[in-house]
Amino acid sequence: MGADIDIASLGNGGTEREMAHHVGWKGHGLILEKDGFHDQEGRRVCFRGVNIAGNAKVPPFLPFREPHWWDRLSAWGFNMVRLTLFWEAIEPEPGLYDQSYLDYLAELVSQASQRNIYLLMDMHQDLYSRWLCGDGAPSWTFPPGVNPNRNDSFSGQFWGAAYVLSRDVRACFSHFFRSELLREHYCRAWAKIASLVKDNPFILGYDIMNEPSGGDISNLRGEFENQFLKTLYQEALTAIRAVHPEAVGFVEPHVLDMFTSRLTGFDLDGLVYAPHLYDPISVSFRFSPLSEEISFRALLHLHRQKARGLDLPLFIGEFGAPWGMQPGYARSTAVNDLLEVLEGQFVDSAYWDFSVKDVRIWNDEDFSLIDEEGRPRGLEVNARPYISRLHGIPLFQHFDCTDRNFVAVFKSPPGLPPTVIKIPEEVQYPRGFRFRISDGRAEYCQEKQELCYYPAYDGSHQVRLSPLFEAVR
Repeated sequence: MGADIDIASLGNGGTEREMAHHVGWKGHGLILEKDGFHDQEGRRVCFRGVNIAGNAKVPPFLPFREPHWWDRLSAWGFNMVRLTLFWEAIEPEPGLYDQSYLDYLAELVSQASQRNIYLLMDMHQDLYSRWLCGDGAPSWTFPPGVNPNRNDSFSGQFWGAAYVLSRDVRACFSHFFRSELLREHYCRAWAKIASLVKDNPFILGYDIMNEPSGGDISNLRGEFENQFLKTLYQEALTAIRAVHPEAVGFVEPHVLDMFTSRLTGFDLDGLVYAPHLYDPISVSFRFSPLSEEISFRALLHLHRQKARGLDLPLFIGEFGAPWGMQPGYARSTAVNDLLEVLEGQFVDSAYWDFSVKDVRIWNDEDFSLIDEEGRPRGLEVNARPYISRLHGIPLFQHFDCTDRNFVAVFKSPPGLPPTVIKIPEEVQYPRGFRFRISDGRAEYCQEKQELCYYPAYDGSHQVRLSPLFEAVR
């Protein structure tokens, strides 16, 4: 029998028990299976995350210093972050490592983990280096003939076109992937990061290179991806696993073949396929007159097909839409369309981005959940309920950000451990919420903002949430 329960005050959580061991790649407390990460009790751990941060792409490469931002992210329901790192910040001169930067990263990781937020360490780059109007590599890695201070790359709204149009950008990428010495430096930088965080149980994995490009190396038949990019992934993971044996590697396709990757299967275990999901037309031109749900669904289908072909779980490392899109509602509509597609198919993802200041400092690009004045924005769309730990098989999940109704349907055996729904109460239900369950019982822990559901029988179950009182947005 179903039940309606009103939540307007503190509740309590449930207990858990041991379950059968899963066979998969063992990380820190999590086990990587073909459908994603699982906890020690066999529950699928579902990740709703953000990228930190676009404002760290320029010196001093620090997103923020105030630890209270982690509290805000936790209160908004995010349980992971993709943390941007920069080779230039780690190794500003050949063989010389910036210990103050490494210490700062260690502190960020510690602050996040204290709040049970998982971290994906992301070696970020765009256009190879900030000396080419992007970010990433130090200038000492440039090939002869490319001047860090005078080159043909360009910034601005269409900066991404420089991957193709800039001879100097292409030359830098080609030089890097063909240079055993530079790749060795890159891998040593990764080893420094791994040695820094290897003992932290909230390290989800290592994203080896953000949006890699082959420069002038052809990829028409997968030459770049399968002969050069795979080599880098192998070398970097070997270096990382020398100090962090259980490390999970996140691998991305060629940036120019994001939806048409020619990657073939890997010989490595413990990998996640981690492409990005943007509508290239609406993001570039910042105009979207219609719903983009159909196009996002088609693009996600391509990523899912590729992940299945590689026999790897799928994680969307970046998605989002810039502020300033036209018409005025287009940004929130686009992000909502994206999230509806991702949550409906239970695909883990991280929104781009979360910059708490200087939000437009890099190429005048602004995707941040914080505005120029330091005020949160877009949370009515981005901070939404979701299943965070699923004991069973997912069937359906949907949140309507207009009426704030949430529904989740899944198959599950009875009893323990519970399926857990994360509820950003202060954003969506500041005056309380009502939940309806198809059977069994549920308990709400307000401190954790988690609803634990215990089914009564083996079969399909449903959990619904709705506002307890109408509240003015």
